[in-house]
Amino acid sequence: HISPSERYFLEQGVVVGVRADGRGRMGYRPFSLETGLMPVANGSARLRIGTTDILVGVKAELAEVDPERPNQGKIVCSVECCPSASPEFEGRGAEYLNAELAQALERILSPPTSLDLTHLCVTPGEKCWIIYVDALVLDSGGNLFDALSIASRAALHDTRIPKIKMVTNEKGQVEIDLSDDPDQFLRLDVGPVPVLVTLTHIGGFHVVDATMAEEQCMHARVTVGVNKAGALCAINKGGVGGIAAGTIDQMLKACVPIGLDILSKMDTLLLKEEQTQPDK
Repeated sequence: HISPSERYFLEQGVVVGVRADGRGRMGYRPFSLETGLMPVANGSARLRIGTTDILVGVKAELAEVDPERPNQGKIVCSVECCPSASPEFEGRGAEYLNAELAQALERILSPPTSLDLTHLCVTPGEKCWIIYVDALVLDSGGNLFDALSIASRAALHDTRIPKIKMVTNEKGQVEIDLSDDPDQFLRLDVGPVPVLVTLTHIGGFHVVDATMAEEQCMHARVTVGVNKAGALCAINKGGVGGIAAGTIDQMLKACVPIGLDILSKMDTLLLKEEQTQPDK
C-alpha cells in the first residue's frame, strides 16, 4: 500500500498531466513480445510491459462437442497470478482476481466478436478442438487486463493445431488420425481478436496503462475491448467509485485510437518474431 503523501504526489501528477514515470495521461509504456517459448505447448507468448511480466501457453485437445453448439469448438481461459508478484495475489483475494481476469479474457476471445470457433469443429455433433489458454502472471507492474489480452492474442497467433484426417479402420469404423508432420497444421485467425484497453480514473482525470501504484489511487476504471475495425467489443467497469455518463463517453472514445495503436504494434512485433524464427 502507498502512503498518503505518495498518493497525493501521484494524483497531482495526473492532474497536471505529468505522471510519476514521465508519461502523459494517454502515454502507453513500450512492450515486448516473444513467441514459441514452450515447445510442449501448441502456442505460447511472453509479454513484458514495465515490470509486468506475463507468460501464456495454449494447448489444443480433442473433446466432445457441446450439445448446445454442435458445430463449434471451445475456448477455456485460466489465469494464475504468482503470489511473489504482488501482496494482493495472496489468499482469497487472489482467487477472485484470477477468476475476474480469466472471465475478461474469455469474453473477448469468444464469438461473435472474436475467434470463429466453427473452424475448431472436427466432426459436427461429435468431436471438436478445445483451446486452453493458460496465463501466468510472473510479475505485476499494473494494467493486467490489457497485458493479458495482448499476451493471449500473441500466443493464439503462435498456435499450431495438427491437421486431421478421417480414416476407416479394418472394422469399417471411422477414426481420427492426427498428423505427426510438424509442417502439417492449422492456424487460428486472430485478426478479429480484440485487445483490452483500460482507462483508470484518478483525481478527476483518466489515464491509460496505469502502474500498480496508480491503481491504488484509482476512483474507478473502465476496460474496453477494441478490435481492428475500431469497434468496441466489451465494456467492464471496475472500482468502487462512480463515473459520470459524459465522462464514460469520453473514456470510450479515447480507448479506440489506443487499441488500434496496440494492435498495429502487435502486428509489427509478431511479424518480426516470425521472420527471426524461420520454422514458424
